[in-house]
Amino acid sequence: MKSYTLAFISIVINVLALQPHSVMAHHSRAEFADDIQVLEGELTQVRWANPHPTFELQISNSDGSKQTLEIQAFGSMYTLSRGGVNENHFTLGEKVQIAGQISTRRENVFLANNMLLENGQEVVLNGGAEPYFNQESIGGLANWAASESDVVDAAKENLGLFRIWSQPHRSTDARDGKGATNLHLPFNEEALSKRATWDPLDDPDLQCMPKGMPMVMVTPHPFTFSEDGSDVKILAHEYAVERVIHIIDTDGPSLQAPTPLGYSVGRWEGGTLIVNTTDLTANYFFFGFNLSDKVEIEERITLSADQTRLDYLAVVTDPDTFTEPARIDRHWLALGETPEPYDCTATQLD
Repeated sequence: MKSYTLAFISIVINVLALQPHSVMAHHSRAEFADDIQVLEGELTQVRWANPHPTFELQISNSDGSKQTLEIQAFGSMYTLSRGGVNENHFTLGEKVQIAGQISTRRENVFLANNMLLENGQEVVLNGGAEPYFNQESIGGLANWAASESDVVDAAKENLGLFRIWSQPHRSTDARDGKGATNLHLPFNEEALSKRATWDPLDDPDLQCMPKGMPMVMVTPHPFTFSEDGSDVKILAHEYAVERVIHIIDTDGPSLQAPTPLGYSVGRWEGGTLIVNTTDLTANYFFFGFNLSDKVEIEERITLSADQTRLDYLAVVTDPDTFTEPARIDRHWLALGETPEPYDCTATQLD
């Protein structure tokens, strides 16, 4: 049996106070134990929905009694389908084995990374994980990854910036700066102190709350860039959040009420779109960290010469949160995806 590894969304965190198991995923999994356990039982319900599919598993206890557990798939519908996993792989009444972690906060809740079906086929329920039961499987890190050879003929299509862009892979190489998404987050002592009192069950993702800037740009889901007159629109397919980048003169925008997405003004410097975002409300960042209303963001978005790759850099300045500007460094590829609408149902917390 292969040793179990998790390859979450790649990051670099410049905070020694964060424990290794706090490495960032799509949303927080801090309520779950570190140790991997294997459950065996009967699959009695499948709920294929966002923010993550769930199952019900009936297991037999040693005293002969029956117990029903809620099984949460690690991935979202998109990250699972990207690896080839869909609800048709699961049959009610079949006997399965599930590898994952038990919740330390909620009774009878289990986080599933891998499921072994009755026919011997393994389904990996985490887009950043490897097989646990078998050498070959559906889903997981290997099936999620895309490379430069998987792109469309973008030069022939000649759409430039304005297309659907996809995250290529979920690499574990972030500490060498090789991840598809890398973060440098130098939180100050005040931010760390506030985070220490955070309850992971308060994660807004569990309640289907759309992200603000800049975290809306970190999701592993696809993004669509489009033109609106001289302006640029960015649609984050997770939660269908739309940003408008105003391409305007140097007089700047008129005053507006602050919002979680702020007010974004862009200008072109050669092939790079430089975007400055201000007028942001204090908003949730992730995993118990928040940004203040002093935050300002500069983004640099650069299209490759062959139009197959989009490089993205965001510098986030917030003196109330960071000791120095934070950085988000990532890239997307033109994979020609057509993502399904993102409909989310809030997780019921007991």
